[in-house]
Amino acid sequence: MKRFLIVCFSLLLMLEGLMGWGQKSLASEVDETYSIFVVKYKLEEPEILTGQLPLNGVKAGEIKDKQGNQLEPLAGISYEITRVSPVQGSNRFEATVGDEAFCTTITTDVTGIAHFSGLAQGMYRVVEEEHSQLREVMEPVVLELPLPQASGKALPEVYLYPKSGVKPIIDTNNSESGISDATKELTAANKDRIPQTSGNIGSYHSLILVLSFILIMTLVGFRIMKNKKFDF
Repeated sequence: MKRFLIVCFSLLLMLEGLMGWGQKSLASEVDETYSIFVVKYKLEEPEILTGQLPLNGVKAGEIKDKQGNQLEPLAGISYEITRVSPVQGSNRFEATVGDEAFCTTITTDVTGIAHFSGLAQGMYRVVEEEHSQLREVMEPVVLELPLPQASGKALPEVYLYPKSGVKPIIDTNNSESGISDATKELTAANKDRIPQTSGNIGSYHSLILVLSFILIMTLVGFRIMKNKKFDF
């Protein structure tokens, strides 16, 4: 009897331990949060990123331009993160309402990175806001947290790399109306070689023509007078 009671007590302790572990695991899963990282580069030629960046949300390695130089980060670009829900019967999403509603704005720092942590499981839309440095904004992105992967393990941290390009920089100190110093120097050199003309160039031609006519008539007159002298 005593042995039976000991076995029952041991089984009871084991069952309690299993139930406690299960509750702890469930609580850990419920309390788990997720993060979104936006990494923005100063791209004058966005096509250079084609094939260099992962599209599955994983963190990329070092990104370089065509010359092998590391890309320059772009600070001050803002992104709106909104929790969304799919619209039934369509491929659209709308902002979630009620207790699960969420919306915030993040801005890239000097490293070109903006991130937000502590997000609950769900669908989120990331919208790049307009900025004076941007030529255009990226298309809004809707992603799921955690983000499913082909390997079967979902990502708790998702990385986005917007490919929106920046406006070209015009150096106002070294150019006028988009004309470079080299162009201005070439123009100045050509001006030195080209005769300076004005609108009264026609008057010079007329004067030369009149003087030539007078000279010819004078020569003809001398010729006639000489011939008459010999006739006498």
